[in-house]
Amino acid sequence: MRKFHVLAAMGLMAACFIQPVAAAEKGVLPSVKDTSVTIPVEEFSKFVKDAKISLPWADFEKIITTDGTRHIRLPWEMFLEYIDPGMAVKPPKPPVDYTLSSFLYTGSPEKNSCTLNFSASLTVLKDPADGWTTVKLWPANNVFLSSLSLNGKPANIVNLDNFYQVMVNQQGSYRLEGELQVKLSGESLRISPPSNSGSVLKLSLPGNYDVNAYSASSVKLNRTKDATDAEVFFPPYSEVMLNWNLMAKEPAEPKILATATVSSSIQADIVRTTASIRYEILYQPVQFLKINVPEGVRVNNVTGNLLDWKQTGSLIQVELKPQTKGAVNIIVSYEQDLKAGTTEISLSGPEVADVEKTTGYLTVSSIPNIEIGAASNEGLSVVDPREVPGAGPGTILALRFNRLPFSAGIKLVRHEEMPVLEATADSANAITAVTPDGKTITRVIFNIRNNSKQFLQVKLPANGRLWSVYVGESPTKPLAGPEGKILIPVLKPGTKSDVSLPVEVIYYMPGSPFGKSGDFQATLPAIDIPIMHFMYSLYVPDRLRLENFGGNMEKVAEFALPAEREKSDLPDKKRVSDGGSFVANKPEASPRQSIVYLEQQMRLESNVGADSFRGRTGSEERMSTPGEPTAGLLPLRVYIPATGQLLRFEKRLVIEEDVMLKARYRFSDRGR
Repeated sequence: MRKFHVLAAMGLMAACFIQPVAAAEKGVLPSVKDTSVTIPVEEFSKFVKDAKISLPWADFEKIITTDGTRHIRLPWEMFLEYIDPGMAVKPPKPPVDYTLSSFLYTGSPEKNSCTLNFSASLTVLKDPADGWTTVKLWPANNVFLSSLSLNGKPANIVNLDNFYQVMVNQQGSYRLEGELQVKLSGESLRISPPSNSGSVLKLSLPGNYDVNAYSASSVKLNRTKDATDAEVFFPPYSEVMLNWNLMAKEPAEPKILATATVSSSIQADIVRTTASIRYEILYQPVQFLKINVPEGVRVNNVTGNLLDWKQTGSLIQVELKPQTKGAVNIIVSYEQDLKAGTTEISLSGPEVADVEKTTGYLTVSSIPNIEIGAASNEGLSVVDPREVPGAGPGTILALRFNRLPFSAGIKLVRHEEMPVLEATADSANAITAVTPDGKTITRVIFNIRNNSKQFLQVKLPANGRLWSVYVGESPTKPLAGPEGKILIPVLKPGTKSDVSLPVEVIYYMPGSPFGKSGDFQATLPAIDIPIMHFMYSLYVPDRLRLENFGGNMEKVAEFALPAEREKSDLPDKKRVSDGGSFVANKPEASPRQSIVYLEQQMRLESNVGADSFRGRTGSEERMSTPGEPTAGLLPLRVYIPATGQLLRFEKRLVIEEDVMLKARYRFSDRGR
């Protein structure tokens, strides 16, 4: 008996044959009556899930029809049996590996320590195929973890980077339970909780106590005759820190505690300080606070939870709203002069009057060329700047204090700043046309990169007459500088320092007719910044012959292209031929910068119309605004009458020197 065999491999090819099947991706199969599906025999096996169909052929023919080709036509209802409505697009990877609920801590403090039982909910989202999930809990130097279980079973605990961490290799929800041992500091408790988790602390105290938690969102107290039950809620990112004091009859006078962060920034000639003071006003309300700033400082401003403030000498009196109790934040900013050559200064914080205890931090930063260090620390202890809440990234020195005012000696070492180039010229592209009667017209384009230089100083050759100046594509009026130099504004707003800016100068030199022989000299403009590559094209009359070349330029048949190694294998040296094309081993997607400057020189040699010339400088920007706005006529573009013999010269690295060419000439009078 013939049998029909199909190997199963579930796929999504059904969407290619009939559109309604797409509804299965959402978990709902469509209902279509009196419909059939035609599928090639070769594809049918892709719709069967993990099974082998073995039917007598006669039975299989009853449920399908064919059209004489290798296709199978199934009734729609039967086709749906092979579609798994549960198949769906794989969900994206979760943004985090796990989530933690708020931790619930319960305990009762003893003489020097407190045992806290804790519980929380952990949800692991990470796919085990991507590795183990590591859940960071408490710093190991802050608490001792006595026990920890997940869903009632001992957990895998490791100490990594000085943190207790739990390792889990399965997704799902877990009940996190255990016990912590916390060392007490007097009648205060402090815990650094796991990141991104809130904390609820239930503490049973044997007596009538008052509980203070400065960073808590709320504190609930339930006092009985012999005990005080405190329930304290801390939001995420807040440190669990509270203290308790045995209550007596509420005093008739207020009690004020304060913490402060004093941040000083040392500048070249001034020290700026900001003191952020957080008050905790207990028992009775107050309306006025007093702050004494150090002698000799200038108070800039006082801000915070206040109505008004006034200064009398070194005393600042802050007025609060009537009946103010609880937390109050006051920020005082002041500054003091720093004399030149000072090698040590004393930093003092403000004195907070009528306060029982003041603790906090001093942070010190400075400008880059001033090195700072601690000289003397009376009443201060050096700490890691990373331990200071809110310390800026530029903090160099951090100290903790337990009283105000304090005095911190700071050593200063001033380092002299080294000068660097304000600007440089990648290339100078120049062309000179010489007429038989000795006159010359020269056009030079300096491609400069500029950080902060306002003017480019240009020194023309003796007797040179300036005709035109362009900066970018904009005509620019030059200014008269010292010693006959020309000042060209080059500091363009918004221009990036890594984009070269073309500065074009055209000038004329008078001359006298050539004799039969003599000395020839061409001096080019000098600028006050280094030039990496000076390319010079010289057109002389056909009847003029130059020989015995001198000066500081090298005569070349073609300009050199410096090696600019990239990821691809490039030759160490390339040359631009007389025809204006350059040789390369392989094509490049975009020209390198040196090739751009060589193409610019070729355009000069080809005497492209000045009004249509657009020298590419590596930037697609268009300089649509002129240079410095000045009165009077703006320069014109000028054609260079380049005809006759073409000679090429170049020089590398021109620094504070005149670029010149010398030669002997012979002039033929034939053809006159």
